[in-house]
Amino acid sequence: MSAKERILQAAAVLFNEQGTGKVSTNHIAAAARMSPGNLYYHYKNKEEIIEAILDRMHAEWDPVWTLPDEPVTRKTLHDRLLRNFEILWEYRFFYREAVALLLADERLKRKHVRMTESRMQDQERFAHRFVVDGVLRFPEGSADVRKLITACWIVANNWLAFLEMNGEAVDARSFGEGLELIWAILRPYLTEGETG
Repeated sequence: MSAKERILQAAAVLFNEQGTGKVSTNHIAAAARMSPGNLYYHYKNKEEIIEAILDRMHAEWDPVWTLPDEPVTRKTLHDRLLRNFEILWEYRFFYREAVALLLADERLKRKHVRMTESRMQDQERFAHRFVVDGVLRFPEGSADVRKLITACWIVANNWLAFLEMNGEAVDARSFGEGLELIWAILRPYLTEGETG
């Protein structure tokens, strides 16, 4: 593993455990088993590390929302949503602290806005593919599709933080509960053959 990867991995673990405010670059360097000077060679400050983690998170989502060559099924959607929750868990500090992080760093905010719009477009294409392959049916108009995707996005990105804020343990079962919430949103749009 490269030094940069060790830094990002150590930082994500510390941020998840303690929050970004309590973690210094010295803490990250120690967890990555390197000197602060070596860390600063790769990243100037904690903000650059957070931005690099956002890039990494975005890259991990690429295969989740890439359309497969074969026809899609309800299982395809289930598997993609589950992987989405796994990524959200791996980087849970980000959405837990998103408002504060984005208000504090205009560059990070711009990048996140671009990433969100890109992901929303990916998910719209994904949703339309599910219509073509007979898994979902939508009301007329792409605005309705965007609203549905936005509702699913809000649930997915805030579910784990909601549990943590309410003192609940988060584990694999929690992912299933989050999936059930998304299925509750999608259920009226499933075709008859896909409701079971």
